[in-house]
Amino acid sequence: MISRSHRQSKLPLLTCLAVSAVMTHGNPLAAAPAAPAPVRGLMEVGHTQVELRGGFWGPRLKIQHEVTLPHALDELEKDGHVTNFDKAAGKFDGPLQGHPAFDSDLYKALEGALDSLQHFDDSKLRQRVDGIMERILAAQQKDGFLIAFYIVKDQEKRWEDLRLCHQMYNAGHFFEMAAAHQQLAGQAKVLDAAKRFADHIDGIFGPNKRYDVDGHQEVELALVKMYRASGERRYLDLARFFLDERGYAHGTARLPFDSKSQVMPSEPTVELTREQQREFWHAQLRVRNGRMQDHKPVIDQHEAVGHAVRAGYMYAAMADIVRFMEAPGYERALDDLWGDVVNRKMYLTGNIGSGQFDDEGFGDPYLLPNKSAYCESCAAIAHVFWQYRMNLLKADAKYADVMELALYNGVLSGISLSGDKFFYQNPLASEKGGKRKPWIGLSCCPTNLARIIPQLGGFVYAQGGNQVYVNLYAAGEAKVKLDQGATVKLTQQTEYPWDGRVRLTLAPEQAAEFTLCLRIPGWALGRVVPGDLYRFSNAMCPAVSLKVNGQTQDATPRSDGYVHLQRRWQAGDVVELDLPMPVQRVLAHEKVKEDQGKVALMRGPLVYCLEATDQPGVDLERVALPADGALRAEPRADLLGGVTVITGQALNHAAQPMPLTAVPYYAWANRDKGAMTVWIQQAVKE
Repeated sequence: MISRSHRQSKLPLLTCLAVSAVMTHGNPLAAAPAAPAPVRGLMEVGHTQVELRGGFWGPRLKIQHEVTLPHALDELEKDGHVTNFDKAAGKFDGPLQGHPAFDSDLYKALEGALDSLQHFDDSKLRQRVDGIMERILAAQQKDGFLIAFYIVKDQEKRWEDLRLCHQMYNAGHFFEMAAAHQQLAGQAKVLDAAKRFADHIDGIFGPNKRYDVDGHQEVELALVKMYRASGERRYLDLARFFLDERGYAHGTARLPFDSKSQVMPSEPTVELTREQQREFWHAQLRVRNGRMQDHKPVIDQHEAVGHAVRAGYMYAAMADIVRFMEAPGYERALDDLWGDVVNRKMYLTGNIGSGQFDDEGFGDPYLLPNKSAYCESCAAIAHVFWQYRMNLLKADAKYADVMELALYNGVLSGISLSGDKFFYQNPLASEKGGKRKPWIGLSCCPTNLARIIPQLGGFVYAQGGNQVYVNLYAAGEAKVKLDQGATVKLTQQTEYPWDGRVRLTLAPEQAAEFTLCLRIPGWALGRVVPGDLYRFSNAMCPAVSLKVNGQTQDATPRSDGYVHLQRRWQAGDVVELDLPMPVQRVLAHEKVKEDQGKVALMRGPLVYCLEATDQPGVDLERVALPADGALRAEPRADLLGGVTVITGQALNHAAQPMPLTAVPYYAWANRDKGAMTVWIQQAVKE
């Protein structure tokens, strides 16, 4: 990793840059419009203001840049994602590849590359991204439309069958990629193309135009980013329109939707061919049963139903809308949805989507099977996005608690330690073990993983009201511009999540009075999650300690979950936080029948699992853990890239003592294929 000043001096590609312009702390060039501030809540401290170095995340970001992103672009080019645009531009005679939403995966990978280039000086990747970008833009139509599939075929159907063909989903990921490009390059070329496409959509959909919504939410989030990048209010209004339109009858006016008017597909009475099965499945998808969160208006949705990825994107967009405009009913719906998910429908890993209804969706309350858990990688990512925005909206640490849980466990489990193998689903138990794939044909998850990890620095801090919030503990540096204009540099030294000791050094440009708000994680206070879905068997935790310049401070958080340190800070001030990390046994709510009589292990924010490779010849389903057996945390620099394992004694199927080793759940399936389980039987006392 290199300094931002060094990176800025080497811009061989993205050649239309205004090279002479100056970037400050990773923000867009001065000529770009200032991003509109939210009307309530906190301001982001974007990843461009944060350099994660060393510790846990520094090496992950390096692997992401050097392995994951080139690998993803290789696979996407091999599968025809780029030549589709060449064909749309009339420059390629080969076949059109993929499905109508094929463009979106390329956009996600490019967004990840653009974000990663904020932190690595890499002329080769710059050239590659620039070349692909030119090929994409060459396909754009004069009216702004840009979906390769429909440009090549079915031009007259470009806005038909929105529920299944995901045209807006394509557009949304293009918009997010364009915003990332402008942030890196400070150049309007790609953002202008995105604006033309957004204006095309705005000319068709909206009040007194066409009333309709996409089957897969995403454009709503992206239009908020377009508003922030361009300053154009109409994009924010269009995002609100698409959210408000859900739950209504689509057509030429916003009219009530009557679910009784639907024609339900008849159950087949004979064996279907593959094509007939596909048609039957599509007929089911067209029924507005909640799968796409289009069964009732968003302000009337108080229980999480349907496809978990779509829901997560929608809830995140709703939180954004509340931050940027008045939206009656939105916040109450968000609160109820959040409570439903976190208290009744979330796995211990922070992931969502039980697969109960043969999809990636939410199931019944407390029905959280482990082996058949869907827990799509994209769902964990959408969940992180939602929790992050809820934290910005409410300035409450409980949302960062859930974000952290999902990030370290639900998200990271989807990608191998080598950075080039992936899971689509992330179960919490497996009889035969899982094997990550070098690529997945439906590549939404690999490309989503490619884009979220370069954004990680942006989840660490937030600011507002002359306060700087520390939400995640990660080694690195950040520069935050305070409300009164002064800039403060924050340097974290920590091995978190392996060690709970954090040394935070502050260096304001000049002495400045502000409040530093430190999140005290729920797990350090005896809480697994904010509600009662999971609990520690022993809620008594060692005390958190806090010092400022060597002087002991009260580490008790306020009701918002943060310790507020208000003082006049000077360069060289040091905050030392010590979060003890005992090994904890976790129990599930009594209504989670799947996990009764079982226990899971956690240390800090990490969920642990057993793998057969560490317990050879043992049936993991019959391993039992004594309630009073000692469990120890042991650093293993030689294992799985360097992890802390949990060791102790358990009982095998014959009730004989056996050694037990548990590894972090995110690291499973990186060695020999074999059984895995998060939840372990509890030994019954005689």
